[in-house]
Amino acid sequence: MSYMSYNNWNKSRYAPCIWDHDRCNFECECIIKCPTGSTGATEPTGPTSGTGSTGEVVLAFGSLRGASIEVPEATFTPVPFSVVGPLSNITVSLSGNELVVRESGIFQITISINAEAAVDPDPDQPYLNAIITVNGTPIFGDTTTFFKISNRSSSSFIVQASLTAGDEVGASISTTFPILGYMNRSLTVVQLS
Repeated sequence: MSYMSYNNWNKSRYAPCIWDHDRCNFECECIIKCPTGSTGATEPTGPTSGTGSTGEVVLAFGSLRGASIEVPEATFTPVPFSVVGPLSNITVSLSGNELVVRESGIFQITISINAEAAVDPDPDQPYLNAIITVNGTPIFGDTTTFFKISNRSSSSFIVQASLTAGDEVGASISTTFPILGYMNRSLTVVQLS
């Protein structure tokens, strides 16, 4: 049943309707019950859309970590890692210091390094210089694309890059200050597309 207020009631149009006095609030707002009308005709079914792509999208991720104390040289040398984190569609290189992508795509690469020294920070001390590498060379083509890590601080460097299946992603580090080293570090690679 549908309900209609008394104010809109037309006696000839709503002759089959019955009063519902239980729902009356005021004298002029009595409610009437009317029978429900018949269901309308069913329209034709629309066209079927094309079939979507099959299979599942498997994006890749992987990480490496290290905690040993390292003292780099004046020339860039690979950052060693000792712990393999979760891996999916990424492997670890034979040296254990790089992550190898198995499919081409766009990746986000993050390197985090914690600088350590035996003395208090000195504003005159040089920095550690770190770069992300792909197949042993700086990701952006030359060593001037490094980032600096000051004494007793942590730094992270994040880039997005197009990689090809088989590319080995790692990091290298250097310094001209003989006692400035590093300890905790991590390398993470995540496929974006």
